[in-house]
Amino acid sequence: MKKYFDNKSIILCFLLTLIVGLATPFNTWSYSQIFAMVEAGDKRRVVLEVCLIVLIIFLLTVARYFYERTLNRNIYLFNKNVRSDLLSSDFVKQQGPVSDKLSFVTNDLELVENNYVKEVFNLITSIVNLLLCLAMAINANFILTLVFMLFSVISAIAPKIMAKRVMESSKAWSASVGKYTGFMSDYLKHIDLILDYNAMPFFLLKGKKAITETAEAKQKRENTIAMSNLLAGILAYTLSFLPIGIGILFVLDKRLPLSSFIMVQYSSSWIVNSILAINRSMTTINSAKPLLTKLTNIKELPQSTLSDEMTTINFKDLQLNDVTFGYQDKTIIQNASLTVNRGDKILLTGRSGQGKSTLLRLMANIIQPNKGTVELVEPNGKAVSPQPDYFGEVNQDSNIFHDTLRFNLTLGRDFSDQEIEHAIQEAGLTPLMQKIGLDAVIQEDGTNLSGGEKKRIEIARALLYNRNFLLIDEGTASLDPQTAHEIHEMILSSDLTVVEIDHHIPEDLQSKFTHTYKLEDKQLIPIS
Repeated sequence: MKKYFDNKSIILCFLLTLIVGLATPFNTWSYSQIFAMVEAGDKRRVVLEVCLIVLIIFLLTVARYFYERTLNRNIYLFNKNVRSDLLSSDFVKQQGPVSDKLSFVTNDLELVENNYVKEVFNLITSIVNLLLCLAMAINANFILTLVFMLFSVISAIAPKIMAKRVMESSKAWSASVGKYTGFMSDYLKHIDLILDYNAMPFFLLKGKKAITETAEAKQKRENTIAMSNLLAGILAYTLSFLPIGIGILFVLDKRLPLSSFIMVQYSSSWIVNSILAINRSMTTINSAKPLLTKLTNIKELPQSTLSDEMTTINFKDLQLNDVTFGYQDKTIIQNASLTVNRGDKILLTGRSGQGKSTLLRLMANIIQPNKGTVELVEPNGKAVSPQPDYFGEVNQDSNIFHDTLRFNLTLGRDFSDQEIEHAIQEAGLTPLMQKIGLDAVIQEDGTNLSGGEKKRIEIARALLYNRNFLLIDEGTASLDPQTAHEIHEMILSSDLTVVEIDHHIPEDLQSKFTHTYKLEDKQLIPIS
């Protein structure tokens, strides 16, 4: 957590927290002084002490203002730094629904901010209140203070009893929020399909169930926290009135001045309140610990993945030599060998679930074979391991950003307009550029584009980045036949090296592929 904050801001906030923590003990002292001044009957003392009290109250009020500003500064640093770190951490590569990750960076991080970062400083304030009020009470009368403390200290047991239940309820709430946001993501993305199939009643039922579960989980979490606070409150306030009676007897027996009794009684009240506040803070901090653990376990991505270096590779061919791959005891690909020469157009066919996508991932070295080698051979004959950033990708679900057409092509890198226009022309994207321009904003998931336009953007992006080896995984499966045919004509007539998975290639296009292979029963079988 330290890396998300500035040391100077944390130290300053800590010091201001200590000063702000003086406010309650000072109020306690000033209240007892009212009775002390009345008992003394000294007008000059009244004038001096009242002026002093007003001045100190003014200074403490100003200190609270600067404390809140400094706390806001630390919250700003936490928000900025933790979200910036997440962008370049293994969090972005973790398996799981996008909705769960969005829930973490919104709801969960806000909980960490409120229930941990802010609460730590509240805890410090409460501890200062407790210690100073206790010191003043002991100075007034040790025995009476001890009586008060013996009755009030029992309340500290409650949070320890309830801490485990609070943590469990917080985990359950976080999980239910992830399920709800996952449902809403699907619901909003596929609303047209739902309406077309007259499935709205079923989704409303499912949605209401997810909403109910989330609301119930939050309610249970809040009720668990409330139960912990209730237990502490009952113990504290019930037992606090017994020592008050003892204090009154001390005053009546002339064993204690009234002002000292007021000091002990008022201090003890704040001592109890401080203990309750500490208990509440500890309970709240405990509720954030599962999320804090998740945050601290996130690791930074390897430095190599953060490079902005343009990656291109000059190669002669890609070779798979006797490659076998599987998960645990299940073999998916067995003894597969394949050579892809530069400029080749390779078509992979086969039934769903045979491992075609896995074969592409092996080629790109995203996963490694259990047996055999995958090598990229340079023109000088040197064999190197291929890397994922050597390849361009076109998948069934297009990678389109809610940003300008220019950004979707360049991904923020500085290319000249001539380079961009050349890639656009090569990908057949000129009509779209002429229609909307490079700086027109594309809607989320490219909803204002046709399927063909989205595919052409991906191809233009690969050309612009000089990714001359293209891996296509069902890239045209969602397109109408004419658009799919046009894109295939463009790809197959280019200088690109292409390995494509497709089940629906027309015969007139199949002949334009250099080779066709079929993956069946773990074997890679050449067809043509």
